[in-house]
Amino acid sequence: MTEVQNFMLVVCFGSTMGFLIASVGMMVADGIHRLKEKRRKKKEQKKEE
Repeated sequence: MTEVQNFMLVVCFGSTMGFLIASVGMMVADGIHRLKEKRRKKKEQKKEE
């Protein structure tokens, strides 16, 4: 494998892994946000009763 091919492979692999890690991070952040929202709504319902 030439130097250029090796560089292209590293760049493609790095961008794919970065996208995967960012996607997982966004899913976790969104899940935490939904749980907080759910708890807040539940707390508001208890106050109304």
